[in-house]
Amino acid sequence: MPRRGKTRIGVALAPREAVAGFLSPGGRPWVRVELGLPEGGAGGGWGAELPRVLGRLKGALEEGGGRATEGASVVVALLPPWADVRVVNLPPLSRGEVERILRRDVARYFLGGDEPREVSVRVPKGAGRTKGPGGQKVLAAAVAEPLLEALRAAGESVGWSLEAVVPAHGAWVAAVRGGGDARVEGVVAVVGEVAHLIRLEGGDPVSVRQVPVEDREAVAAALGGGPGRVGVFGAPGVRDALRETLAATGWVAGGNGRGWVGSGEEAAAAFATNGLLRLLPTSMRRERAERARRWAWRLGGAGVALAVAAAGVQLWGLHRELAAVQARRAELRSEVAPLLAARDSLELLRGRVESIATLTRSAPSWTRSLVDLAATLPPDAYLTGFFASGDTVELAAAGARAGEAIQALRQGGLFLEVRLQSAIERELLEGETVTERFRIWARVPPGERGES
Repeated sequence: MPRRGKTRIGVALAPREAVAGFLSPGGRPWVRVELGLPEGGAGGGWGAELPRVLGRLKGALEEGGGRATEGASVVVALLPPWADVRVVNLPPLSRGEVERILRRDVARYFLGGDEPREVSVRVPKGAGRTKGPGGQKVLAAAVAEPLLEALRAAGESVGWSLEAVVPAHGAWVAAVRGGGDARVEGVVAVVGEVAHLIRLEGGDPVSVRQVPVEDREAVAAALGGGPGRVGVFGAPGVRDALRETLAATGWVAGGNGRGWVGSGEEAAAAFATNGLLRLLPTSMRRERAERARRWAWRLGGAGVALAVAAAGVQLWGLHRELAAVQARRAELRSEVAPLLAARDSLELLRGRVESIATLTRSAPSWTRSLVDLAATLPPDAYLTGFFASGDTVELAAAGARAGEAIQALRQGGLFLEVRLQSAIERELLEGETVTERFRIWARVPPGERGES
């Protein structure tokens, strides 16, 4: 986190230009520079171009703002294609579980092949606390890890420190939510010739779309029917034209609820510090974790020293009173012997209660195993039954190819042994197999035994 009083700068990287401004009331001045960044990935072109882009932004900010920006903290908002943002439908899971699922198979949910990417998610309020039926819409973003590292290195080359990287969609949602108007149900941010649309329900994104801004009717159709309030960010002429079109479908278009208006790039840069999704380069996360560990060791050492000092003071007082206490206890021993016996019985009962509570708390939970099992099965296979006892489980499943599912379970590492328990039942349609139902017996590794 930046120190109080430290200069903070918001930067938005759009497909064709970069926009920057001071993160202060009004966010002025806004400066723009054209980009010469490669769109095909985060390869060698990033390392050469990003320092020049940030250097030009720094010079323009210092000239327009009349103050030096050396040592400033910068928050970068990435627009598509630099950040891939989408809404993913998943079962009711916690944020940590959702992130593990997306990182495990990131190419399944985001475009970009096998390129390493950092993932961040926004889980709706209350999601993951209950494991009831139904799904949840999760706002997820993925950014190439080399790009994050290049942004950090470029910031250091011009004298800035990278605070965080956020997708522009998270900054746009933060802009309308920060306006204090809970009735806002959508966001339209115009960047170049593209209108980025976000539909909200209860303040949480439920859909993300991109539509050509020149087709205003398509913009209104993609946003959905009104009535409702929508935040619109874009150039003045485009913003006014969109307001007229949206008004015809029942939408009341405004800024962020407090009168702030600006282009899509300016809104992303201005509200980047409040963005819903935050990402950090791997090197920065490791440094912060190492710093936290060092502080923990220092605090632990200080705690040990204080404990030793307190123990010494107590020991000095205890020696003074020990003899008197021992003599008094000898006098009272015969009187309190029944009470001591009762106390010992209570301690024994308390120990048994604690043992029962410990066994209850350590009872196995199959939630993570079921999530891993669902991720291991092929996409066309699903579970229809799950029975566990001791170190064995019986699975009932269905899918297009039973052999592929069984092979995936044997290679997934979840079980020590996997066997087909009964014959495969096939459902035929016009002479062709459409579904194969099968039952599997498997043995779980030690430490994961239980009953369900």
